Amino acid sequence: MSYCKECDKHWNYPVEKCIFCGNATSQLSSKKNQIIGYTKVSISSAGNEKVPYFVYLLEDENRIKSFKKSYEKYEIGDMIDSKEAQKSKLKVGIVGTGLMGSQITEYLILQGYETILKTREERNKDLILSKIKKRVSKDLNEIEIFNCLQFLQITADYLDLSNCDIVIDASAENIDIKKEVFKKLSSICGSNTILATNSSSISIDKIAAATSAPENCIGIHFFNPVKKMDLIEIVIGKKTSGETKERICEFIKDLGKIPIFVKNSPGFIVNRLLLPQINEAVRLVEAEIASKEDIDTAVKLGLNHPMGPFELADFIGLDTCVSILEILSEDLQNENLKPAGLLYEMIKQGKLGYKSKEGFYKY
Repeated sequence: MSYCKECDKHWNYPVEKCIFCGNATSQLSSKKNQIIGYTKVSISSAGNEKVPYFVYLLEDENRIKSFKKSYEKYEIGDMIDSKEAQKSKLKVGIVGTGLMGSQITEYLILQGYETILKTREERNKDLILSKIKKRVSKDLNEIEIFNCLQFLQITADYLDLSNCDIVIDASAENIDIKKEVFKKLSSICGSNTILATNSSSISIDKIAAATSAPENCIGIHFFNPVKKMDLIEIVIGKKTSGETKERICEFIKDLGKIPIFVKNSPGFIVNRLLLPQINEAVRLVEAEIASKEDIDTAVKLGLNHPMGPFELADFIGLDTCVSILEILSEDLQNENLKPAGLLYEMIKQGKLGYKSKEGFYKY
């Protein structure tokens, strides 16, 4: 905990200089925190979409007060050790600044996690920071924005990830790229660092084979949009250790997300069920059996889905859909899962969906 004696101010994250007087801060440590008050929050807000949750007022042996957000129910007078009270001290690395890498980063800093975002080029850092600041600023005041961005470091150097507790790969959905990322991380990270991938379909075992410690490797598949989607698939490889599984489960729950477990297999659960449906919908259009609009309406009203397959495909990205279908088709040896020809045609035209402003629909 950083503390300014001059201003009697403290922060639950590292601050070198006091933002009020400019003096250097000192570090206070504590072993126990007592709950002296709490409130239950039932209305969602930016970074706190999942409700209800509790905000606890804590006081340590230095009489320093702090707040802790939790989904666990405690009572006034309960003691929480510092390790439990400061779960947000975990340092998390993210590799990849695309759609999912940026969203995961934004969610983590809103939750108070020290986060290091790895980009490929040094020259990209200012632009990435500007975009993240713009997105997290929508529902925050200036002080909240400042505090939020204190958790973020953007780097082009892999070595800055070496001391992370968890590193999440959010690079392109390409096995060669992901194996190279994991190989590099394995060479610089400590033996306690968990190497996780946000891959939506690629084999965890194949990625982990590029490392010297496959027991530390696991899949944690976030869903788009990260802020709103509660589900996270935890993908267990053949060599993933029980400790790695437990630590990631605790991390996911502390994020306020709901973990489900699946053994390593093509497409895991969600995409193995979803992408064949999207592919079949495209084939219906190719065969001129129905329009994309009517198919979307049929799925929304007939199956009670919130989005139709064409709307969802645009949202996922047509290039990503093709990548997943190719993996499913090859790994399951199922010719029927090969991507529909129309998907390839649209990708050639640069119509990738929402991210390119046009896919099956215009945005």
